[in-house]
Amino acid sequence: MFLLIVDHKHSVSLIWKDNMYTTEILEDNHKNIMRMTAVVKKMCVGVMEGQEVVIDDFNAFCDFASSYGDQYHHMKEENFLFPEMIAKLKGHAEMMIEKGMLVDHNLGRAHIMSLRNALSDYQKDSSTYNKLLILTQAMGYVDVLESHILKENNVLFPYANQNLPEASQTMLDDMTKGFEKRMSNQGTIKKYLDILEKLENKYQ
Repeated sequence: MFLLIVDHKHSVSLIWKDNMYTTEILEDNHKNIMRMTAVVKKMCVGVMEGQEVVIDDFNAFCDFASSYGDQYHHMKEENFLFPEMIAKLKGHAEMMIEKGMLVDHNLGRAHIMSLRNALSDYQKDSSTYNKLLILTQAMGYVDVLESHILKENNVLFPYANQNLPEASQTMLDDMTKGFEKRMSNQGTIKKYLDILEKLENKYQ
């Protein structure tokens, strides 16, 4: 990331500043979430073209969304990055987070909850209507998350990297590294990336 520096003599220079480890790991998470949304679109298209609704695969997607997407990824944003941005930057940061990012997170959760209910209903009654509810909620999640990721990658994260004090960035990076180590040691990250890879291979 380049920063524009203007000194007291109005001389302009560009300096290179590394992004936070925190935002880099969050963007890496985003890549995996986008890989999953690409799979889900293929699953939904298959159902529209007459393939069976594979309950286990849709449930695996729900588990990935809830555990990797929410408890692992969104947890870092909501417990680490967002509070620090609101505390230190206020104003635009607070508005972007509270009126945008957190709203998107809750919409995604609502879609996954409704999708789980739709899958349960479909198992009891495999009607066209219940099939429609599955597709509606799955694609609702995809739409919310893909749009959300673009906003974070292109607006929120660059804003954090450019404006958070150095001390805040160091603290966030230390917290994120510790959390990543714990999740890795518990096997959480590998477990859900394995689920992702399995579904990718099935729905090529």
